[in-house]
Amino acid sequence: MQAWIEVDLGAISRNVDRVKQKIGKTVGVIAVVKSNAYGHGLEKVVETLDKKDVEMFAVISIEEADRVRRVSKKPILILGYLDTKELIDAIEEGYRVSLYDVEQIALYQRAAERLGKTISVHLKVETGLNRLGFSAEQTVDFLLGQRRYPNIRVEALFSHLADASSAEKNEQQLRVIQDILIDIEGKIPLLPIHFDSSYALTNFPQGYLDAVRIGLALYGIDEVLPGLESSFTCKSVVMQVKDVAAGEGVSYGHLYKTKRDTKIAVIAIGYADGLSQVMRDKLTVLIQGSEVPVIGQICMNMIIADVTGITAKRGDEVVIIGSQKNSAGETKTIKITDIAKRCALRHHEIITRLGTALPKRYYG
Repeated sequence: MQAWIEVDLGAISRNVDRVKQKIGKTVGVIAVVKSNAYGHGLEKVVETLDKKDVEMFAVISIEEADRVRRVSKKPILILGYLDTKELIDAIEEGYRVSLYDVEQIALYQRAAERLGKTISVHLKVETGLNRLGFSAEQTVDFLLGQRRYPNIRVEALFSHLADASSAEKNEQQLRVIQDILIDIEGKIPLLPIHFDSSYALTNFPQGYLDAVRIGLALYGIDEVLPGLESSFTCKSVVMQVKDVAAGEGVSYGHLYKTKRDTKIAVIAIGYADGLSQVMRDKLTVLIQGSEVPVIGQICMNMIIADVTGITAKRGDEVVIIGSQKNSAGETKTIKITDIAKRCALRHHEIITRLGTALPKRYYG
C-alpha cells in the first residue's frame, strides 16, 4: 500500500463521551457523518457511534442515509438536496429531511400524501449565515398555518452558525430563534431545537438547547474542547532516496532549486491522493521522527522531501498528518490544523479529500 489513512475508532468513541460530559445529560447529540464521515469512512464510524449516546445521524444525501441505515436503526437526518425520486425514497424509508425553502412545502406535502405517509422534517431557519433556510417571517407563517399540510410533521427547528467562535454573532443568531418562539408561543406545541455546532461547545453553552450537531468534535480535528483526540492519521512510504547537487532543480518546472548539496526522498502520495497544489512549499512530513520540508511541485502520485541530515531509506514510513517517534522515543506531531493554517485551507477540505482518495485502516 503506497498511502493510506489510519482511523482511531476508540478516539471517536471517547470524543463523544467528552462532549456528553460537557453538554450534560439533557442535551442530545446529532452526529454529523456527512461526506463519508468527514473522510473517515461512514460505515465504520456509524458502527462505533451506534453504541454511544447519540440521538441521530446527519448526512448530506439519500445515498449516505442508505449506508447509515445498513448499520444503524437510529434516526437519520438528510441535510442536502433531494430530487423527487429521492424524496419519495426518503419518505418510504422514514428518514428525516431538511425543509429549507418555501417552494419545498407543496412538493413535500404532495409526495407524502400520494404515499399515504407523513414526512418528518427539520425546518432550517436562516439566522445569519445567509445560506439555506426560511426567514423568521416565513418560519412563523408556516408553523402557524401548518394544518394546511397534514402530511408534513415538523420534528425540530435548526439553524447554522456563521462564525461559531464569536459569542456575539452567536447571540445575534440565537435571538432570531428566540423571537420566533415568542411569536408562536401558546399557539402550537413547543418544538425541539438544535443550534450549536462543535466550535460553539466551549464559548456558547446557551446555544445547547435540545441538541448539538457535532462533526469536528467527533473526530478531534480541532481541539474545540480540551481533551479531544484526533482520530485521523495519513501515512505513506519513501519510494527512493537520492543525492541532488546544489543548484539543481527538483520536480516539474524546476520551481524549486537546491541551495546546497541535498538528499531527497521521493514519497508515494500526491494530488490524486488528496493533496493540493496549494500546499507547495508549505507542507512538511515526518520521517524517522524528524519533520522535514516538502520541496518542488506536488506531483499526481508523488511528493519530494528534503531529508538532508537524516538516514532516510526506501520503505520508511512517512506521516503526512499524525504523530511519529524518533530513535530517542520522542514524539513529533503534524496536526491537520497546522497544515490548514499554512496553506490557507479549511481542515474539513484536507481530510475529506484525503479520506475520499485513500484506503483506510481501522483500530481502537
